[in-house]
Amino acid sequence: MKRYDINREYFIPFLLTMLMVGSAMLGHAQSKKSLPSIKQSSDVALIYHGGNHRIPYNTAQMKHYVYRDLHGKPEYLFDSFLFLEITTTLDGKQYDYGCEVPGRSIPGRTEWEWLLAETFAQGRGPDAVELTIDSLVKLGYPPPAKRRVYFALSNPIYGNKSWGKLNGKQLDMTQVEDRLNAAKWYVEQIEARWKQKKYKYLELAGFYWLHETIDVVNKDDILIKKVSNFLKTKQHDLIWIPYNWAEGADKWKEIGFTKAYQQPNYFFDLKSELWILQHAIDFAKKHELDLEMEFDDRVSEEGYRKHFYEYLDKFAQGGVWETKEVAYYEGGGAWYRMAISQDPEIKKMTKALGDIIVKRQLKLTNKKNK
Repeated sequence: MKRYDINREYFIPFLLTMLMVGSAMLGHAQSKKSLPSIKQSSDVALIYHGGNHRIPYNTAQMKHYVYRDLHGKPEYLFDSFLFLEITTTLDGKQYDYGCEVPGRSIPGRTEWEWLLAETFAQGRGPDAVELTIDSLVKLGYPPPAKRRVYFALSNPIYGNKSWGKLNGKQLDMTQVEDRLNAAKWYVEQIEARWKQKKYKYLELAGFYWLHETIDVVNKDDILIKKVSNFLKTKQHDLIWIPYNWAEGADKWKEIGFTKAYQQPNYFFDLKSELWILQHAIDFAKKHELDLEMEFDDRVSEEGYRKHFYEYLDKFAQGGVWETKEVAYYEGGGAWYRMAISQDPEIKKMTKALGDIIVKRQLKLTNKKNK
């Protein structure tokens, strides 16, 4: 039998080329195959998006929330994204979309429409998540399921009589029905823009109530119940993230929320005592809330870095990582800046939290496949 010698100089490049072609073909096949949905979130990234003081959240920035690549193979991170905005400055005025704040203006329909346009700006925010996933799918690395997306509802702030007209009627935000109609309009505007985008890898999971406490004096509890009932007809969730000791947090189900995540509010003050974090965990367990992980750019400072790790440790000790959904507050772009940082301590923190999320995502995938 004649023996054929393989010329390695030509064979190895040929083999690598064939592997790349095969991977691309697999990715193409996956891109045509609809991804499954997941019924609940595991890790929800809060993306403060829209205001003119924010980073644009283009693909170069957003990709660090979608996946990480430590060993030459992408690992998916957050399975859900909450796009929200609280403040922005327009024509020299600072507007607050969450509640009435001294020194800030209350946004009306014009400012709501401006925020809608910014939220769905080409190539940014949700677009950037979609584009990032599409690039991974083409390389043969599809996510296990569609990524869930939530949008904040601009609050129809009580007392505002200059919001504008809807269907020819001037709305009066002292009236529950007018506030409800404004909220319905905003939901339908989101839905219309979402439909136009035709996302393949994202699903509209629901909406977020922006005000972090329940103002019963202004009948917010009545309004929220009505908004929740409206969203149920559309199979959308209504989620909430109350601050520690917020009014109504223990009655979140009764008020009408589908899901609530408790803020610990421990990270932000170096004088805070550890029992504050523990209280949030205990409260969440008692009243069946999920939890919020909190940090921002101050993790570069030793004291705040200590707080960061205390969240990781206390969540582990309390079984949060094993049993709870987690929303992640990072101050608006901190996770992106941490992901590209060359500081050894920052890289250590990013890997520590990233490892936790990747492990939780694997558990979510296994749960979905059962």
